[in-house]
Amino acid sequence: MPAFETLRKRIKTVANTEKITKAMKMIAAVKLRKLQQQADNSRAYANNIEEIVREITAKIDTALHPLMRKPTENNKTLIVLMSSDRGLCGGYNSNVNRLALQALKEAKDNNTELEFITVGKNGRDMLRRAGAKINLDLSGSSGNPNYSEVRDISSVCINGFADGEYDEVSLIYNRFMSVLSQKPVEEILLPLSRIVVEQSEAEILDPKMIIYEPSLQEILISLLPRMIESRIYHALLESAASEHAARMTAMDSATNNAKDMIQTLTLVMNKARQSTITKELMDIVNGAEAMR
Repeated sequence: MPAFETLRKRIKTVANTEKITKAMKMIAAVKLRKLQQQADNSRAYANNIEEIVREITAKIDTALHPLMRKPTENNKTLIVLMSSDRGLCGGYNSNVNRLALQALKEAKDNNTELEFITVGKNGRDMLRRAGAKINLDLSGSSGNPNYSEVRDISSVCINGFADGEYDEVSLIYNRFMSVLSQKPVEEILLPLSRIVVEQSEAEILDPKMIIYEPSLQEILISLLPRMIESRIYHALLESAASEHAARMTAMDSATNNAKDMIQTLTLVMNKARQSTITKELMDIVNGAEAMR
């Protein structure tokens, strides 16, 4: 049985760990609430842009627009991989990294090229170990996305696709479902598919005559990059919210495990103390008997 002093030091160490994990859980909960509010605010903006784009694409021919072209060959793909800069968040990183490795394997089997934009050190380091090509690295602020990163990512995606450098652009990230559930997904960002609206639905969406200035084509050219930016920003917010939710869950589990360990060690320590006291009493009794 471990010595009494050793057990007491272990209990103190576990108790300190419990305080740290409990504090990390509280911090993650605060950040999660903030990101959920940001996601709700951005969703209204994104929905309005997509509604306008839906109405415009139903009225004009979008086949010639560079962001809506269908590639004749799929020789090069760009993937935006969103992971975390820090660990201690359960299976958050391993889930998206698994999708990225699967994409690498499929690209190798199909003899196609694959490049990445990385947000988060974990995914970046994994891709470097796998020998993947990284076009742009934006590690350092995975848990707190800002719009300057969105512009950098969208610029590479839009310009590369419009110039024909990439035939497809995808996003790999964790979609926030709930505090206990985050779903790794891969979404196609480009090319944009033309949204077809039935006449009856169009009449419901647009009951009045609307005059667009300037032309519908010019409005579409202006709105599509903003729609791409809003999708990227929303994915970053979803990824960050998933990270904090996963960390909160992991730290809650770690805190509960620490409490259980403290109880177990305390029980062992009490038994050790009782055994020591019993042994000392036996020595006193034996000594008294010997003196008679």
